[in-house]
Amino acid sequence: MLGNGLQGTLISWRATYEGFSATTTGWIMTGYYIGFLTGSLYTPKMVGDVGYIRVFAALASLASTAVLLQILFITPENWFFMRVLTGFCFAGTYVVVESWLNAAADNQSRGQMLSFYMLISYGGMAGGQWLINLAPPSGFSLFVLSSILLSLALVPILIRPVKVPDIDTQTKVGLIELHKIAPAGVYGLFVAAMAHGAMFGMGAVFAIEAGLKVSEIALFMSSFIALGAIAQWPLGWISDRFDRRLVLMGSGIAATIVCYALSRLDDNGTLFYTLFALLGAASLPMYSIAIAHTNDRLKPEQMAGASSTLVLVLGIGSILGPIISGFLLTTFKANGYLFYIGLAHLIIAIGMVYYMFKREAVADDDQIQYQVVPARFTGIAIEAIAQEAEESQESSD
Repeated sequence: MLGNGLQGTLISWRATYEGFSATTTGWIMTGYYIGFLTGSLYTPKMVGDVGYIRVFAALASLASTAVLLQILFITPENWFFMRVLTGFCFAGTYVVVESWLNAAADNQSRGQMLSFYMLISYGGMAGGQWLINLAPPSGFSLFVLSSILLSLALVPILIRPVKVPDIDTQTKVGLIELHKIAPAGVYGLFVAAMAHGAMFGMGAVFAIEAGLKVSEIALFMSSFIALGAIAQWPLGWISDRFDRRLVLMGSGIAATIVCYALSRLDDNGTLFYTLFALLGAASLPMYSIAIAHTNDRLKPEQMAGASSTLVLVLGIGSILGPIISGFLLTTFKANGYLFYIGLAHLIIAIGMVYYMFKREAVADDDQIQYQVVPARFTGIAIEAIAQEAEESQESSD
């Protein structure tokens, strides 16, 4: 996660430095999400064919290589394909790690293990932002550092004896069926993914457009991620006690107001970073709340089967985010980016109002326990969350 956090910001910063337009950078950064979606859906089959350890080793090595190839061949075409490869590899390594964590957990420890995994995920991503200060991003050293970190991730998997988990085949829940069951959850997840794809993919480009220096970009991105991670628990606690659509509506309105306030600022002082941290607090928990709402309306035996469909929704939304925001950044500069982020959250809020009038809330007894979802999740993570929810329901019954 340290290597991934560093790499995402480094690539978008360096693309701007190399003279790529924001539109071109948007297409480059969306390559990661294309690869991640493909890897999330395809890796379980690879694991079934050759095993977890070989898949993890191969994908981590490829991801480490892809970073170096980006600094050797600085063209938009090469960077796009390397980002696709990177996204595919990261998705595969997440599938392996999440499978092991889920297999190692029992009924008593699964919830705590998932929460700790989410802290590692967000913490590594936030910490990776600060690594950009270790060397000039205009050189090659940070690319090498990211490659080293990805290579080091191989060590624990390869030198320790570990029990390989089995792969369970789940009954799938298709997109149309899932939308009929939980339309607000699917809608909220999709639009939030469009916003978050732009935030993670194009955040550094926006920061440059806003006049931030390299060290300030690290503070800008890490504060957004850190407060977004911290806000998961209080917002999750609230969503366990009220209609989750109401919480999504409130978060969407809050994020829209923050984006408007940012567009009115004349300088990049303390208030600028504070507002962006608040944007993360309002926005990042939306994944977890939307998935919890979806699971509220699913039968226990359907939850794991819906995981790949939720990943598909996330992937398509994330792919669109950098493309659209990149175009708006090119056309309307920094305010175009803020307009896009604010509009996406306003659309979420309006949609939740519509769905609250259209369908009754889930009864309190039928709500599952909220569980934090990582910024980029795979089907394995969602299956683990579903299993935790099912076990919590059984124990409460």
